[in-house]
Amino acid sequence: MSYRLPNLNQLRAFEAAARLESFKAAAQELNVTQAAISHQIKALEEALGIRLFQRGTRKVTPTKNARSFAGRLEAAFHEIAEATNGLTRRDLTGEIVLSIAPFYGNRIVLPRLANFHNAYPGLRISPQMSSALARFDTDGKDAALRYGAGEWKGLASLLLHRDTLAAVATPGYVAGRTLPLKPEEIAAMTLGYNRGWRDDWTKWFEAAGYEGSPPGIMMEYDNRARMLDLALAGHGAVLCDLVLAAAEIATGHLVQIHPATIETGRGMWVVFPETATPDPRVLGFRDWLRADLGIQDL
Repeated sequence: MSYRLPNLNQLRAFEAAARLESFKAAAQELNVTQAAISHQIKALEEALGIRLFQRGTRKVTPTKNARSFAGRLEAAFHEIAEATNGLTRRDLTGEIVLSIAPFYGNRIVLPRLANFHNAYPGLRISPQMSSALARFDTDGKDAALRYGAGEWKGLASLLLHRDTLAAVATPGYVAGRTLPLKPEEIAAMTLGYNRGWRDDWTKWFEAAGYEGSPPGIMMEYDNRARMLDLALAGHGAVLCDLVLAAAEIATGHLVQIHPATIETGRGMWVVFPETATPDPRVLGFRDWLRADLGIQDL
């Protein structure tokens, strides 16, 4: 039987927004931006040819038909999750020792571990926070989460998500200005960049259509965590992956100051020693984390 289905990311955004009656709350639950939720729902409405919400100042209310649709979707998502869990849980037991850089681990992995352990009570993730590269032959690690282009000699790598970089800053840093800012306004700010990737700003300004003078004050940092601290401290703007910044954007601690984004080819990967038979527990954790982050496309 052939099934004609709408985009699943759009359905997931709609179901959460209808259940919570809030685009903002749906964004927080799915760990994406409120703008992303609004975009997904608008695209779904266009695809279906119907209006799904009555939009108010502080609240969105699903229409009668949309509320019924959302209830059936919630039940369907539950059935899909249970079917998937039933298929994979048999092999997901024991412990995985996972090496994770503290920046990514604290922001992305640790807040989700309780949910993973509830879903897979027979499997424990033992996170080892370290900025040093894992040495699988000597340190007892089963896998690691690494940032880069996905190529490490002697290791297999599976993509978690690629970077989508956006310019972000605190609301206080851009107070009194009208968002989105003009590229020339951003070029006059203090701009942070990660060592070796100063060209990210050059590419971003090209994507934003800026043809003025080069940016003035550029601050180099030796890792992404310290770079982001510049923005969180209210001292400048940085280019940050929207997955990493999603929680701060959802809570209003950071704002995207211009709609332009760029793809870098870099991203987060699950890596482990090359083998003909990858550990199904590592594969299961990777698939679960991608799903929890709302990522479907590679």
